[in-house]
Amino acid sequence: MTPYLVSIDLGTTNTVLAYAAPGAQEVELFTIEQLVAPGEVAGQPLLPSNRYHPAEGELAAGELQLPWLLPDVAGRGEG
Repeated sequence: MTPYLVSIDLGTTNTVLAYAAPGAQEVELFTIEQLVAPGEVAGQPLLPSNRYHPAEGELAAGELQLPWLLPDVAGRGEG
């Protein structure tokens, strides 16, 4: 497992997550998947630091039911 240095900025306007491998010259911003338009999800480097309340009828019944399946980010086959 490769270790990473991680920094989280919990700002009042936006939240940002950055990471770098030890000794690396470059710092990468982690993209966070989020709702960017009605029915559209995309990865963005800034996550607004607020609570979103969907409009009535915006989400299908059961769409927010837990557990949510997570993408296989680290290649471990876990979800």
